Amino acid sequence: MNAGKLNPLLDFMNTLFNLFLLNIVFLLTCIPIFTIGTALSSLYYVMFKEVKGEYGYLIRTYLREFKRNFKQGTAAFLLLFLIGFILLFNLLFWPFKGTTISSIITGLLLIIFIIWLSISHYTFPLIGRFVNTTISSIKNAYYLAIRNLKQTFALLLMDAAIVCFLLFFPITSILTVFFIFGFVFIVYFQSYILQKVFAPYEKETQTDFV
Repeated sequence: MNAGKLNPLLDFMNTLFNLFLLNIVFLLTCIPIFTIGTALSSLYYVMFKEVKGEYGYLIRTYLREFKRNFKQGTAAFLLLFLIGFILLFNLLFWPFKGTTISSIITGLLLIIFIIWLSISHYTFPLIGRFVNTTISSIKNAYYLAIRNLKQTFALLLMDAAIVCFLLFFPITSILTVFFIFGFVFIVYFQSYILQKVFAPYEKETQTDFV
């Protein structure tokens, strides 16, 4: 095997190894739980760079962004987590009432849950990509989710695929996939979808766009 053929292979293996390390670092920074939002925002920032071909030091960039996004990422996560917890509690409560009213309430809760999930999909990438307040990032996430229904549907479809994977594959396979590359690859593909949404708003200075 000559050097010309070997170098692309070495580059590929090096990239995989760096992505594996990034996935591990991401998992470690999620351990305190309340830092999940910060970790996601930072991972989206790194993956946006990868999608655009702006390659660099993955771990170093991630840790730098983790520090920068800590305040907003944590605040957004705690707020969205609280809302999600309330929604989930009610979704587990009302369907078992077995009345017409409970069925209507359950239907409304499902719609609200889908909206909440869509907002969550846009919030952390926005925090990672643009400079803004936490509340403005969440508002912008709502507007973008509504304005880009095709991309929002694609993100929700990915959620459905992940749920199917979790339901129908052995727990050992699930843990292995998510430990090695899972989270990084999911965010990479989501970033590929989202970068088309963000492109019209991107400027040299990352500021509010609504």
